[in-house]
Amino acid sequence: MGDEFFAKGSISKSYTKFAIPSIFTSLLMISTYLVDGILIGQFIGLEGLASFNLTFPIFGLLAAIAIVIATGGSSLVGKYLGEKNIKAANQVFNLSLILTLVFSIGLSMSILIFADDITRFLGATDILFDATKEYFTILSVFFILFLTGMVLQFFIRNEGNSIYPIKAMIVAVSINIPMTYVFLGVWDLSLGAAALASGISSITSTVLSIVYFLRKKTLLHYGKPIFDLSVVKRILYNGSSEGLSELSAAAVVLIFNLTLIQYLGEIGIAAFAIISLTSLVVIMINVGLSMGLQPMVSYNYGAKSIERIKGTLRIAVKLSIIIGVVFYGTVFVLGEYFIELFSTGDDELTSLTFDAIRIYGLSYLFLGINYLSSGYLTALQKPKISLIISMCYNFIFVIVGLLTLPQLFGTPGIWWAVPFANIMTILISYHFVRKINKNLNDIL
Repeated sequence: MGDEFFAKGSISKSYTKFAIPSIFTSLLMISTYLVDGILIGQFIGLEGLASFNLTFPIFGLLAAIAIVIATGGSSLVGKYLGEKNIKAANQVFNLSLILTLVFSIGLSMSILIFADDITRFLGATDILFDATKEYFTILSVFFILFLTGMVLQFFIRNEGNSIYPIKAMIVAVSINIPMTYVFLGVWDLSLGAAALASGISSITSTVLSIVYFLRKKTLLHYGKPIFDLSVVKRILYNGSSEGLSELSAAAVVLIFNLTLIQYLGEIGIAAFAIISLTSLVVIMINVGLSMGLQPMVSYNYGAKSIERIKGTLRIAVKLSIIIGVVFYGTVFVLGEYFIELFSTGDDELTSLTFDAIRIYGLSYLFLGINYLSSGYLTALQKPKISLIISMCYNFIFVIVGLLTLPQLFGTPGIWWAVPFANIMTILISYHFVRKINKNLNDIL
């Protein structure tokens, strides 16, 4: 399967054949989160949306752990498969799974023990405290399932099977959406019921992912790995840029929330929740493009095929630019219709959110290039440079924007922080990618 997808035929056909399912998988990954946001907004309202958004940093931490292990492990596995070193690939695969179990259990236990302190740290007001705590503590019980499922899906794609993760996610989504609707819309339960529905639905997708590697025809198999600290370090180090990117994004959301509480109160948090949920669509499309990019690049890196490495990046960037332009044009013109999906006739919330997303949405034009640049450099075993890029667009320039732009322009300056960060980072991404591409012959 690896040769068919990664090494032969038209680069554009090979990439799109792999990237499109990856995009669908990425969108399915957030579909329950997105639908939860819509149902929470419709049936619980502004306060439910605000509490829901306050929990995002916790799940950013969860995603960061999953992505460190999955990206670091799968990029090494892809390289070893390209070199036909199946034994080394399986060693990395099984060590990655052990890391997943250790980190997921540790995170769940920490959250349950320190739930009150965490709720206060997230910035919950007295009005939002109980709902915020209820949501993340219930969901934390299922962290081991979320993490294991996410990591295994990366390794399934390493084998060239981009369809199976979609099937697993479809099963989970088809359980989650009606269950959440019944809990909130029919039984009129609290915010924690939405978390329970998400957790229950994750059981099926994770079990299906586990079963995949029990088959004899897969290249990767479960086994007892030889503990090798150097391999563990390579997994964590190689995935550090993407993981730190997610962790930085979680920290930025936390700072955004605290800033918005100061300037606008609970309605500001609710507006940001709607913008974040809407933006997740274009973000995850670009994550899907990056997911399609990384296995192709890492395989051809191992196979020493320079033209296929560069060609894959060119196609991915073109697609990303087109997606950004189309999506921003859509929210600029039709943004109110998207916003009304999350609100229950709250004109003040709709007006505030529409004005904000027209500014914030400018980031859609640039963020894809930064995501792809970071993923590309990780696949080429350049995690330090990838980390620099990730930190710039996800953290450093956003924080600079949040600290300075509201002081200069008031509340609109808050929404300008993310576009500012992505525009500044594009210059850095271009510099590093251009430099690495010039030196690929020497690297290989």
